[in-house]
Amino acid sequence: MKSFLLVPKESIETQARPGVRGTAQGERVLSRSTALRFSAGQKAPDALTALGLRSATLPGVKPAVSGQEPRGRKRGRGKKASDVDATPMPGAPVTEQAGTEAGSYRFMPLIGATMAHFYSQDAESAARGELAAEFEFIPDVVPLSFPGPVSAGQTGPRNRGMSSLAQREWPDESGVPLAHAQGIRGAGVMLGILDTGVDADHPEHASKTIQFRYVSLFPNSPHNPARDVRGFDPDGHGTHVCGIAAGVHHGVAPEVDLYAASVIESETIRTSLGRVAAGMEWLLHQFSRPENASRPAVVNLSLGFPLQPPPGISEADYLLNQRALQAMLRRLLDSNILPIVAAGNSGPDTVGYPAAFPEALAVGAVDFERTVATFSASGSVGRRVVPDVMGYGVNVYSSTERRCNNQAFYERMSGTSMAAPYVAGIAALYRCRAPDLTALEVRDLILANAIKLPRSANHRTGKGLAVFR
Repeated sequence: MKSFLLVPKESIETQARPGVRGTAQGERVLSRSTALRFSAGQKAPDALTALGLRSATLPGVKPAVSGQEPRGRKRGRGKKASDVDATPMPGAPVTEQAGTEAGSYRFMPLIGATMAHFYSQDAESAARGELAAEFEFIPDVVPLSFPGPVSAGQTGPRNRGMSSLAQREWPDESGVPLAHAQGIRGAGVMLGILDTGVDADHPEHASKTIQFRYVSLFPNSPHNPARDVRGFDPDGHGTHVCGIAAGVHHGVAPEVDLYAASVIESETIRTSLGRVAAGMEWLLHQFSRPENASRPAVVNLSLGFPLQPPPGISEADYLLNQRALQAMLRRLLDSNILPIVAAGNSGPDTVGYPAAFPEALAVGAVDFERTVATFSASGSVGRRVVPDVMGYGVNVYSSTERRCNNQAFYERMSGTSMAAPYVAGIAALYRCRAPDLTALEVRDLILANAIKLPRSANHRTGKGLAVFR
């Protein structure tokens, strides 16, 4: 099986037309468009259907699978070994449960793309013949992951319960205590998180309803659908990120409405372009509901591509994956959603993606003394300087996990993965205070109000430390 993200060339190369929302100067009612239209967008699902691929978005009976008997039919004695369902061995590569059709696809109109899975070379060749003139076929082969764990001094022990922190985490200079005292706590703002998940029953999150989507390993297949379930997190990274931005006791913006999509596996801390696309499509679908269409929104992404093409991946495929992810970030801005991205933990003179895209608000890390973290990534690509702004990202206290007896744990972690949700929380506070501001206006406000930092010999620090004023 081969998987491709089919993106209209006009979409990946140009800014989307505004649609019904519009972004005219002075327009203050920013109702979100339910879909961004590209002239070629609908052609892909129509052509794939005609070629015999099955839509993962249409209801229907689960199709027969090769090597599997219909339910209700008893197996006779003396069946050949090849006729019996094979049981995967532990440690074997995970593969999609492919149907007998030519392939499957999912049309994702809100990000302007179609994810296609071809079960044969003939099906792929036929699709290319129909669509290659107007669509980029982007192979879903480059892994994304969140920045690796960082040891930056105080990392433990894990603290049991909220009483382990005697005072609030955020210093006065952050503006968070002042905002909370003024009743500005993120109410009315939607915050999207793409990460390993969130423990919805942790004390930091249990008192609010969290919209949660588990994006499976093959989210755009009719055989392995994504699911809306109660939030869980087998890793703890996503719960820590959500706690920093939106925890009810220690979060920067505790009253935001949280939308979390689990797109990263705990075992490998990796994800794929297809899973990120599915998670982003789900977020845009939630944010575009009629009751949400005019509400301000922020999205936090603590993930990125490797700095160089991985072994076995061509530079051409690597660049195609990058361009597709950049197009998705454009879709967020086109929909009045501010994307905030961790810069990475690879140190100075390193610039990763999506942080290096101009559409992203890239965040580096400082400690609570405003010293730049040694791991904080920085650098430049052409005229683009990364990061744009800094956030607290060293030994940051937040929720992690619960034990089987329901005992909750908190922990200090370090990384730009911690700095990004701090800045996402600051953005949510600004959007709470002035919900009629556009995403780009909020970005400019964060940069204009940042506290300037001393020049670093090794690191770039953008406009300085993000704060609420």
